[in-house]
Amino acid sequence: MKNIRRNEENQKIKPWRCRKRRESDESSARKMRPYRDLLENSAKEYVKLNVRTGKTGRYDSKIAGDPYFPKHETYPTDENGQPMKLLAQINFSHIPQLDGYPSSGILQFYISVHDDVYGLNFDDRCEQKNFRVIYFENIVENEDELVSDFSFIGTGECDFPILSEAAVEPVKSSEWVLPTDFQFEQYTGMETMEFFGQFGEDEEDIYNELAENGFGHKIGGYASFTQHDPREYEYNKHTVLLLQIDSDDDICSMWGDVGIANFFITPDDLRKKDFSNVLYNWDCS
Repeated sequence: MKNIRRNEENQKIKPWRCRKRRESDESSARKMRPYRDLLENSAKEYVKLNVRTGKTGRYDSKIAGDPYFPKHETYPTDENGQPMKLLAQINFSHIPQLDGYPSSGILQFYISVHDDVYGLNFDDRCEQKNFRVIYFENIVENEDELVSDFSFIGTGECDFPILSEAAVEPVKSSEWVLPTDFQFEQYTGMETMEFFGQFGEDEEDIYNELAENGFGHKIGGYASFTQHDPREYEYNKHTVLLLQIDSDDDICSMWGDVGIANFFITPDDLRKKDFSNVLYNWDCS
C-alpha cells in the first residue's frame, strides 16, 4: 500500500466535498470500532519535538547547531577521518520522562557531511562508520572545559539534510501502533494489506488517518517510513525508537525527496545505556 503524505495547507476543499468527507469519516470510524481495543493495547508514550529556529545553548536539546562537547573527549569522525556534524542533541533532564529511557544525560546523533547518503550504510545499518551516537551520562558544568569553536568541521562544501539550527520544545503524548511499523501485525493479528483491505472503499482513508499521525520529530512511540520498515527481518530486536527527524520546511530539513530519518535501539541496550549498536535508517518517496 502506498504511503501518502498530505499537505493540508495546499489542499483547497470545495464546500460540496465537506459533507462527503464527513460521511466518509463516520463510515471509517464505524468500521474501525471493532479494532479499537486491539489498537489501544498498542498505545505507547512518546515525546513530540516541536521545533523553533534560532540559536541554542550548549546544554539544550536541539536539531543541528553546535553540540555540548567536553575538550577531553575525542570528537567523532567519519571513515575518512573527517569531523562529523551534530544532527540532534537530546538533554534528558529537559524533556518529559519516558519509561525505559534515561532520566538524565545528553544523547547526541552525528552524521558525516561528506557522504551523499547522510552516513547511511545500506549493507549494515548499525555500523557507526559515517554516523555516530554518543551518550554523556555525567555532564561537565564548567563551560571553560567545553569546546566552543566548531569551525574545524568545515561545512562549506557538505551534504547535510538540515539548514537551520532549531531549539526543541518537547510535549509528551501517546499513539497507537502505526501501519508503517513492522510491529503492526503483532497487535492486529493480520498483515497490513489484509487488515486495511477489509475496509473496502474506506481502505485508503483509514490507512492515511492512522499513518499520518506518526510523522514529525519525536522520541519514542512508533516509527514512520515513506518506504518500508527495515526491521521486519534482520533488525527485529530494535523495537525502541530513539529519535525520528522528519522533513520539515520550518527548519529547512529535507531527507532526499521529502523523506524521514529514524534511529532505533534494542530494549536491552537502552537499559544498559549502550548506544554502540543503534540502527540508523532514512528513506524517501
